[in-house]
Amino acid sequence: MIVSCEKDKLNNLVQTALRGVSNRVTMPILSGLFITAEGGRVTVSSTDLEMSIRAEMDAEISESGSTVVSGRLIGDIIKNLPSGAVQVETGEKFMKIKSSTGEYRIREMMPEDFPQIPVWEGEAVLKIPGGEFMLAVNQTAKASSPDEKRPVLTGTLVEKNVGDASLKFVSTDSYRLSWKEIEAQGAVADWEDSIIPTKTMNEVARLAGASDADVEMKMQDKQVLFRIGDLVVSSRLIEGQFPNYKQLIPKGEKTDAKIDKNELIAAVKRALIFGHNMKVGIYNDHLRIATETPEVGDSSEEVPAEVTGEEMEIGFNGTYLIDGLMGVSSEKIQMRLDDPLKPALIRTEESDRYNYIVMPVRLR
Repeated sequence: MIVSCEKDKLNNLVQTALRGVSNRVTMPILSGLFITAEGGRVTVSSTDLEMSIRAEMDAEISESGSTVVSGRLIGDIIKNLPSGAVQVETGEKFMKIKSSTGEYRIREMMPEDFPQIPVWEGEAVLKIPGGEFMLAVNQTAKASSPDEKRPVLTGTLVEKNVGDASLKFVSTDSYRLSWKEIEAQGAVADWEDSIIPTKTMNEVARLAGASDADVEMKMQDKQVLFRIGDLVVSSRLIEGQFPNYKQLIPKGEKTDAKIDKNELIAAVKRALIFGHNMKVGIYNDHLRIATETPEVGDSSEEVPAEVTGEEMEIGFNGTYLIDGLMGVSSEKIQMRLDDPLKPALIRTEESDRYNYIVMPVRLR
């Protein structure tokens, strides 16, 4: 393999593919990047056996071929080269990287030992603007659980709504639940509702945020595939039954409060200085946010609010509460409650497309 290209373009390609290399490598081959040069295109792939990334670019190819080399080494070398032309050449045992400043060699691994990565075939089933995909993931991913003992809660349910041609992203860790509806172009009816690892959703959102391209989606060979321009991310699906989140949605018939988003977030951040659990009192024209940690101190702060219905005092984990507040995209937050011992609903004031449910905590 002999490839000539610009350093900056190759560096972008390699750094993108490195996102698919796991820090917990159980097989040496998984620490590598699979590099192929053929037909005027260079492809760099990585996988941790759960998620895979395949990135491509145009390049001048004098000789086709493929190899696997350490992702860490090639990433560090390319990143630190000066801008300008570079040449990549493989031999029997070593890959050579040549630039204006010198020559570097990396021992190769056997490409036939690298796991097979899905190749995008056919047309996309769905297409979502990259910025909207990123926002929806950012609004929901924090509610996912990091606990691998309950795998289904480490994923995001991607559920179709054929009636209004939309998808719903839903995440929960059993203490809070977040969902966002997002319009999708394409055959929504053909989408298979599935639980996708939130790690994968976060990675696609990050890549989408760095691109102006749409996020294309499809199912293939029992995996989900995302395509963003010349980049394809594939992932296993999580098997299991996602919680019936619809039965958890509070009606919010007793108390309804509308609060300035920035004022409420600022008050909750200050309350968190004194402890994670806080009492939120909802009164006629304001909210009172109070925390108390005997060995540290206490705080109490009032925030103006438009309140209809019954006054109420309820306890929240402040960290979980602020995650929901940060997801609201409007200037005002709507909070709806039924009972101090039941979940509260937080949503964007003018739309029901983003919703966040947080469980209450018992206060002393």
